[in-house]
Amino acid sequence: MVRILLVFIVRLFLMFGIVVLLFACAKKTSSESDLQNNSAPTTAPSDIASAQSKMTKRKLWDRMGKQLTFIQEGSHGPIIYDFTDTNCPVCHLIYTTEARLINEGKLTVRYVPVAMIKPSSMPEAVAILQAKDPVGKLQDIEQQIGDSMKTGKPAHLPRAIVAIGLASQETIKLTKKIETNDDFLQKIGVNDLPDVIYMPKEGRLGLITGLISQKQFTALLPQLQ
Repeated sequence: MVRILLVFIVRLFLMFGIVVLLFACAKKTSSESDLQNNSAPTTAPSDIASAQSKMTKRKLWDRMGKQLTFIQEGSHGPIIYDFTDTNCPVCHLIYTTEARLINEGKLTVRYVPVAMIKPSSMPEAVAILQAKDPVGKLQDIEQQIGDSMKTGKPAHLPRAIVAIGLASQETIKLTKKIETNDDFLQKIGVNDLPDVIYMPKEGRLGLITGLISQKQFTALLPQLQ
């Protein structure tokens, strides 16, 4: 009986930790509330708008493709950039929503790994990029994260050795690339996760911060290039 009680208490604490992370990686704003009310976002925050005042949205979009390090899933439908952290539960929920659209050939996602939430975020992100098959590794890790969220048991994700003096040259190179991804978000004034940037047929680049449903995502697709 005591053992069962202890297991229950441990699971309760784990679930509490997940709830805390949910709030940590997605602070709701007024625009996100609109998303929850099924109104698809069509405009970018002033920070992205400011960047676009100095260059066309196409030039900024092309710059993202050259500057950011990402893992692409899918080859059909419009392209979006999804900034994701392994320690962000909401990022996983976005991933599962996007996965269905990718499998249906309706969407191409460029997953941009960032390390913003925990110290373990960086070595976990590097481990994904170091894999021989980064797409397969990302899918495997997302599956582990999903299982962890269902069972309340912590996921034991692979981590690269990033300690100074111990990291390989490849690890150092990939760490700098992830830091560049982090810096990009900071330069456009974004501090919360998850973040999706998309290219609309009309208007400025769009930014979604926080959770978006399958229905909202589907409604947004016809507006994308």
